[in-house]
Formats: sequence, C-alpha cells, structure tokens
Amino acid sequence: MTPEEFEQATRQITGQVSTMTLATCDGGIPWATDVYFAADGFNFIFFSSPSSRHCRNLAANPVCAVTIHPNVTSWREIKGIQMEGTAGPVATVLDKARGLAAYLQKFPFAGELLGNTTATVRAFSKAALYVFRPSRIVYLDNSQGFGTRHCVSMMDGSMDGLPEREKGT
Repeated sequence: MTPEEFEQATRQITGQVSTMTLATCDGGIPWATDVYFAADGFNFIFFSSPSSRHCRNLAANPVCAVTIHPNVTSWREIKGIQMEGTAGPVATVLDKARGLAAYLQKFPFAGELLGNTTATVRAFSKAALYVFRPSRIVYLDNSQGFGTRHCVSMMDGSMDGLPEREKGT
C-alpha cells in the first residue's frame, strides 16, 4: 500500500465516521469512551469535560489508544483504523483555532451552540478542546482478506516511513 493509498483510505473512514473510541488507562485500570471527533490532518480533535473519567485518566497518563470504524453487518466488511499515541488539551491559540475550524466543518450543528452566547458560555465552562496525536496507525480492511492490516509509524503528524503490511496477517 502506497502512502497515498494509506492516507486516502484512512481519510475516507475519518470523514464518514463521527465518533472514535478513546481508550485510556490510569492505575492499571482501563477505560473506553466514544467521543465525536474531527480530523486535522492526522491529529484528531474532540471536545470533552476535563472532569470526565477519560480526561482525568489522560491528565494522569496521556498514553492512549483510539479506534475508528463504520458499523457493518459482516466480518468481510470490517474496515477501520486502530491507533496508539497520546492525547491532551489543545495548548496554543493557533492549534485551538485550527481544531475548532476542523470540528465546525465536520459538525456544523456545533456552530449553532457557539452562536448562542448563553449556551457557549455554558458549554465552554464544562468542556475543553483535546487532541489525540497518533504515534502509530493501523489500517484494517477485511475486504482484502481476513485480518489484512497495514501500519505506519507517525512523527509530528506525518508518516515516518512507508505503510507496511503488518507481519502475521
């Protein structure tokens, strides 16, 4: 799989699916939750409450995993992305602006909330913008054969090498 094919396949999934499952861990106890997300390149933006269990886990241990996949009815249709990396609050004003723009492009309904001053104040007092940055992405596509997986390491939001067929698949 070429880098262009890998990017196209992953972008197709991230464009069509609205939620990602975020798996965190603190004190050896795992936790998974679904969050709405928007892709900004290979960074994945989501809003969440800093007091939520997954955000408290991220504050203690930013290492986490994410899966993104459409719902299907047959194992032959299973296609998705599995990632490992880190997540935390978006830090800079520029990154917040980019993240918010990506989020509003994918979820226009969020703009209605932002346009309502009372709702905006309420929402932003409870939620913060977070980013998941993958260090490794695995693309799974059973239509190419059971368990067909291609993986690539990531560095600063870019592929660090060529996608490779995962060994053992």
